[in-house]
Amino acid sequence: MKSHKETVQSVLTDLIIVLRMYEWLLNLYVLDFFVDNHWEKLPASWQVTFQNIDPQVLGDIILGKHSNYILPLSFLALIKTVQTYSLPRQSINKFESIKKPENLYDSCSGHPRLKNLYLKHVKLKKRHEVSLMAEIVHQATLQTKCNAVVDFGSGLGHLVRLLAYKYDLYAAGIECQSQLTQDARKHDLQLEYTAKKYLSAESGLKLRRPIHFDMTLNNINQLDNLELPDTIKDYGLIGLHPCGDLGPLLLKHFVNSSRVKFICVVGCCYMKLTCDCIDRGYPMSRYLTGLDSGLSYASREIACHAIEVYCDRLRKGNYEDLKIHAYRAALERILVEHDPKLRHAPVRSIKHFNTMTFQRYCTLAVEKLEIPLPVCADTWSRGEADLQHWRRVVTVYTLRLLLAPLVETVILLDRVLFVIENGLTCNIYPVFDPKISPRNHIIVARRA
Repeated sequence: MKSHKETVQSVLTDLIIVLRMYEWLLNLYVLDFFVDNHWEKLPASWQVTFQNIDPQVLGDIILGKHSNYILPLSFLALIKTVQTYSLPRQSINKFESIKKPENLYDSCSGHPRLKNLYLKHVKLKKRHEVSLMAEIVHQATLQTKCNAVVDFGSGLGHLVRLLAYKYDLYAAGIECQSQLTQDARKHDLQLEYTAKKYLSAESGLKLRRPIHFDMTLNNINQLDNLELPDTIKDYGLIGLHPCGDLGPLLLKHFVNSSRVKFICVVGCCYMKLTCDCIDRGYPMSRYLTGLDSGLSYASREIACHAIEVYCDRLRKGNYEDLKIHAYRAALERILVEHDPKLRHAPVRSIKHFNTMTFQRYCTLAVEKLEIPLPVCADTWSRGEADLQHWRRVVTVYTLRLLLAPLVETVILLDRVLFVIENGLTCNIYPVFDPKISPRNHIIVARRA
């Protein structure tokens, strides 16, 4: 029987082979659809099958729902491969709320009037993430007998506030934006002001206020030299959607520092990972570094998109606004023909509506670039003809999105393997609802 390490290595090997086979599709930019004739790059059998397909049906196919379409065997094989090798994305109930002792009435965690105190100033998506993340971190503190945590990229401090006041942990939040840190401290004081109305004077004095630091994290040496209070000698490391290289940086600190007893980290912004230097964010593991495992910016960017939400929109017929992709692609052809240097120019984002003409869209999109639009009637006629193929544009984007979970799986399993290679226990779980929080996998690792 294969060990956990060998299993991860085997899956990564297969995944890299698949991604190399479909690199041509991953690297297609939708806005280049007409400039580079993306449709002709699809296999001939795919072109025949998808040329007039309703996007609603396409959403069913991508999600593995029944379809009356006869699909090419190569496409069916790809669907099966994605289903087999992608990390499961359906949230699990592995981390259930821990029941609190009934004698905690005189506390922030037990008083019924303070139940929703932590939800003030928190948007619905963040509520979902912070609540589940806090439960996981709490369990990790119990398993490692560690009562302190440090959260990197803490923002307004919602997570550390919950961990400090509700779970009675020593908590520190580190954030690079000083204004967010200042606001976090204000929210702490507001919470304490409300809590003390319902708690005894003795319990009010025992509230553990989190600490908030200003710091821009650029290298692992900064983590080694953190000046933490005596209450946070050993700690757990938290990263709730740290951007780009910050997630890998936290994992490196975890494996290198005996002070860090566990880590709970959720990935985000894979397109911002550095991939071509010694302190790169990808690949991290020695095994994957030895393979031809490079991932383009385009493939890492598509891996950050929400496949469940997107396909649900297709299945429900809410895809009219996706025509805007075709408008942008048709405009790109005009810009490139006018001046090749305008390729991928930062045009203004325009919301689609059914009565919008192509010429009106172009006028609004380029108004800040001060680019003279063509006056030739043939140019606009061709643009209108391009728009008739908007379903093909949506199809190509959807086919790219089909591969997104495979790219994310490679990135996340590389991180898991990195920790395992360093002799530590590491697992990954889909915890958040992917329709609420698309980057929903939490890597949990700890020292024995």
